[in-house]
Amino acid sequence: MRLRLLLPALALTAVAATSCAAPDSKAPAASSGTNGSKEVTTLSKDDAIAASLPDAIKSAGSVRVASGVSFPPMEFFDSDNKTVLGFDADLGKALGQVLGVSFDFQNTNFDGIIGGLNAGRYDLSLTSMIDKKVRQESVDFVDYLNSGVTFMVAKGNPKGLKGQTDLCGVKVAVEKAATGDLVADDVSKECQSAGKKPVDKQPFPDQASAVQALASGRADAVMALDLTLAYNVKQDPKSFEVASKPIGALPVGIVVPKSQTQLRDAVQAALKKVQESGAYDQLLAKWNLTDQALVGAPLNQGK
Repeated sequence: MRLRLLLPALALTAVAATSCAAPDSKAPAASSGTNGSKEVTTLSKDDAIAASLPDAIKSAGSVRVASGVSFPPMEFFDSDNKTVLGFDADLGKALGQVLGVSFDFQNTNFDGIIGGLNAGRYDLSLTSMIDKKVRQESVDFVDYLNSGVTFMVAKGNPKGLKGQTDLCGVKVAVEKAATGDLVADDVSKECQSAGKKPVDKQPFPDQASAVQALASGRADAVMALDLTLAYNVKQDPKSFEVASKPIGALPVGIVVPKSQTQLRDAVQAALKKVQESGAYDQLLAKWNLTDQALVGAPLNQGK
């Protein structure tokens, strides 16, 4: 589902190891080191913004949200394996309060999300998807965070993986069709251009499975967005570390089918309301994502 991501040939230059993270096969509960109990402002319905929703959504009283629920701190299941927790889940709740509808998160594999949106199975996606120009051919993005791509290794970095070229010929676990998967392809091209072996990419259906591959020794690294890797290193600092700074700053967006401009504009207006209310900043603080803030709810900022 995620289309081709072309990044500049930015090297993951060698840097001192920093504590960043990745998801476990069992996502931690919100109370486990995430400040999940912090209070967040309850917002009132904005009648004007709510009135701008498509009639079908107003009648249904809910928004069907496609999400790959295996990506803490953005979205993950509570211990009941039903309740969706995380920044995206909380943001969906806040947007729903403004719009007067509920956000119904539906778990699906990441590589099927855009196809599901365009087939009408979902109304939008809230799942930490990077906004890229090539994706804008079929969907629109209401951008709400910034993030970068990096890789996580086992604690102690036994193979000394610190830069992009260190990944040539190395087993790298990724979530299939997610940003880490696509960036791994770009790194492989750089490796081959330098006369080295490509990345030995190991795709998995979800991020938790990719991390489990690293934990079990089936992979030497996991490549993904820095916001999820940083979270899970924090959860299990004895097992994982991040040995490189992230590549660039890429916008993360709420994904809406290109044909649904009315829904897109309503969501954008609601996101601006959430940001103006202070609830957005509260959610960033709650999930330790303050450094990833992106204000103004811009549309299609990806390159």
